[in-house]
Amino acid sequence: MKSQDAILKALYDVISGPAGTPRDWQRFRSLFYPGAQLIPLVKPPGATTVGARPITPDDYVTWGQESTATHGFFEKEIARQSHAFGALVQVMSTYEARGTQDGPLIAKGVNSIQLFNDGQRWWVMNIFWIDENTAGLKVPKDLTQK
Repeated sequence: MKSQDAILKALYDVISGPAGTPRDWQRFRSLFYPGAQLIPLVKPPGATTVGARPITPDDYVTWGQESTATHGFFEKEIARQSHAFGALVQVMSTYEARGTQDGPLIAKGVNSIQLFNDGQRWWVMNIFWIDENTAGLKVPKDLTQK
């Protein structure tokens, strides 16, 4: 990807779509640098603390193929804060998710996305995220301002 905007737009676009519509998983995989991870923060049923569950892009594809067969999912960025130093960029990307394009909100949270530029293009190195339900609190105002 030639720009940070382009890779972030592609990341949200490729995972979004109606139930039963196959996603472009090759495109999804192409966004990630080898060895990249996706790390959702989760709270298992009955747990009182949050834990991290690192997965690979391929793990996400396996889960996504199963989930999107029967469930629509539309995630969009609503605010972004970026900090850069050379080829390293840290993006705090606030998102909203819905089951249909204009349906009710099913999740709101923050993706902490690390990007890397190898001199040729931008890559996703890691995505670390938590939603309001798991966090047990609302996304702070400073992360909802554009």
